[in-house]
Amino acid sequence: MSSGSAPHNQLESTLLIRRGQTAIRRVSCSRPIALALADGIITKTSDVFDYGCGHGSDIRFLRANHIHADGWDPHYRPEEKATPAQVVNLSYVLNVIESLAERDETLLQAFALAKQVLIIAVRVESPVLDGDEYADGILTSRGTFQKIYGQAEFREYVETKLQKRTHVAALGVVYVFKDEEAEARYVASRAFTRRLEYRTDLIADFKKNNVAKHFVNLANRLGRLPLAEEFPKYPKLLESFGSPKRIERLTLGLINHSAFQGSRDQRREDILTYLAMLRLENIKPPPIAKLPVSIQSDIKAIWKTYGEALKEGEEFLFTIGKPEVVANMCATCPVGKHLPSHLYVHRSAEDELPPLLRVLLFGAKRIVGEVPYDLVKFAKDGRAVSLLLYKDFDGDPHPALLRSVKVFLPKATFDVREYFASDNPPILHRKETFVLPNYPHFQTFKRLSEQEETLGLLSAPDIGYRRLWDNLLLARGLRIENHNLLNVAPT
Repeated sequence: MSSGSAPHNQLESTLLIRRGQTAIRRVSCSRPIALALADGIITKTSDVFDYGCGHGSDIRFLRANHIHADGWDPHYRPEEKATPAQVVNLSYVLNVIESLAERDETLLQAFALAKQVLIIAVRVESPVLDGDEYADGILTSRGTFQKIYGQAEFREYVETKLQKRTHVAALGVVYVFKDEEAEARYVASRAFTRRLEYRTDLIADFKKNNVAKHFVNLANRLGRLPLAEEFPKYPKLLESFGSPKRIERLTLGLINHSAFQGSRDQRREDILTYLAMLRLENIKPPPIAKLPVSIQSDIKAIWKTYGEALKEGEEFLFTIGKPEVVANMCATCPVGKHLPSHLYVHRSAEDELPPLLRVLLFGAKRIVGEVPYDLVKFAKDGRAVSLLLYKDFDGDPHPALLRSVKVFLPKATFDVREYFASDNPPILHRKETFVLPNYPHFQTFKRLSEQEETLGLLSAPDIGYRRLWDNLLLARGLRIENHNLLNVAPT
């Protein structure tokens, strides 16, 4: 299909029969669009084309949020023309096309429209009830065709047809970039996630100027002097204090040097993580001039040359394959619960992980994307990362495991185990060990653990499962209410 033309008749008739009859009405946006917004794929300056848009719920949602969006659907918007856009969305369309040749053509047509990135979503590993086998999919009881993909099958199909790498946003949702700079920016956005805060009361004086204090505070956070474009009120500093060199001298004299150096080390780790992520995605590191200006400045402030940064980044990536290095990193990790062969960390503490573990987690998400989880479980040999979902982690004193997604990194495969129907699921103890001390419920968790420890409950055997734990509490005449251990009133 050429740009701006109508889809060809056979594809149109297939979608009309199979998709148009069952288009889903939504009151907000779809999951692929929500992910793209959260990941910065779609921004206020983006233009979006929804290829096979159904009732147009995503279009209405984006427009309501002042984002230019349009779309085409053979049943609901047949009069619209398929037009190129920075972001093209192809969500839950490939599943419903019976002909493999038409499926291929649709994918290629959608990618041809994308100027920067194509969002592709399909249904994966989610059985449809009452379905009969038909072609390479099934016919549901309502007479609609559904092709259900495996995650690996989905990625392989897209990468083979488009001859481009995929970036997994979630199970069944990938991004395929046409613009290399946009792709590098996306990887950078996933690497530079830390939010560090430093004390502002150490800023003694900068002519007692509030704008200057904010400038110094930003320098502490960045671990370097801010660029003029990173500080909107920089012209006011120039107006008050003269030349950039004078501002630099004043700032360097007032910064918190320990925080400045600590933040500098943090930025170094972030850049090494970024470079390692590029390598994992098989993306050639772009020329330094193509990097975001702030990253360019960080590199120039830390290394003598960009080449030195790239070399160190490559050496850093190689350490992932060394079990002894990963084991030592897990053992010395300042956050999380340490067990002999595993490290458990709550997702709220991920930003405090050492860079090597952040890259391992990135590698796992590269395979399965974003799935719901509360804890990350690192195997200390570096070969597996598990994403664990619990029932009401904050509210339940000993939450039950609902799902484990175990990612085998060397093989790039994963295994899903579900405990939703189990009457004796694994449960958690000592929840405060998984989170940081500033976690909102840390003290509540800690108080309960101390009560249980005092009564010897946590040293009892086989308490890692719901039934045995409940039996132990019953035998001791105890119950837990609102994270408090109480005696059961005699009947």
